[in-house]
Amino acid sequence: MEAAVSDLQGKVAIVTGGGSGLGREICLEYAARGAAVVVTSNEPTQIDAVASQAVDAGGQAIAWVADVTQDEAVAALMEATTTQFGPPDVLVNAAAIGQAAIAPDRESRAFEAVEWVQWERLLDVNVGGTVRAMLAVLPDMKRRRAGSIINFTSGTVRFPLAGISAYTTSKYAIEGLTKVTAIELEPYGIRVNCLQPGGPADTALVPDDVRADMRSDLHQPSVIRSCAAWLAGDDSMLMTGRSFVAMEWNKERAIIDCPCTRCAAVANTLPFN
Repeated sequence: MEAAVSDLQGKVAIVTGGGSGLGREICLEYAARGAAVVVTSNEPTQIDAVASQAVDAGGQAIAWVADVTQDEAVAALMEATTTQFGPPDVLVNAAAIGQAAIAPDRESRAFEAVEWVQWERLLDVNVGGTVRAMLAVLPDMKRRRAGSIINFTSGTVRFPLAGISAYTTSKYAIEGLTKVTAIELEPYGIRVNCLQPGGPADTALVPDDVRADMRSDLHQPSVIRSCAAWLAGDDSMLMTGRSFVAMEWNKERAIIDCPCTRCAAVANTLPFN
């Protein structure tokens, strides 16, 4: 039985990192549920395609190129959103890079091999980008005393692996940021939560050499869809400062959004099978 997820009709959502992977799936899901979506990343071809797909499916969407490491670009993104659709009700911080983006070879990903300038690049995208986007949407959300912010974390926080020290550190930072800001913003009716797929997903964050080793066990990005929609909607109004695992959330509600071997195994335990 499919769980009810609130309608997103009339809501305005910004999704950073919306051109591919988990961000793309969220953009398409939100548009299908009636939200007006601003698809943003620093890859124009990707976001143009996603925005077009969202519109073809009957939704509202625009593509907006923005580098979340640049204050001016984030400010322009906020202005474009408000001009096109109105102030944002939802912010999804899906923009991120993995350790392979700063260290392409397995040997160069070890903690001692990663130079500080590489750390700075990753942290500026993953943590700095999240902070900049949050700061941009908060004044209007506070004025309207409403809003949902969804920050992306990772299963590596609970189950760390070798070779991803900088990436895992960035996700720990986002978990802490989410908990503190949830407390500070709750009086304004703004909720802040973390979301992750529940294991590695088949996205660009997984290095090609690792992806080849574990292809069948990788989640498809679609695993994130239903939980992300729920967090954006009014049904999650009382949820803040929490960290949600999409695969576990789906299982609790008998939702199958992903065909990978892990989710297939879960599906076989559900009562309707």
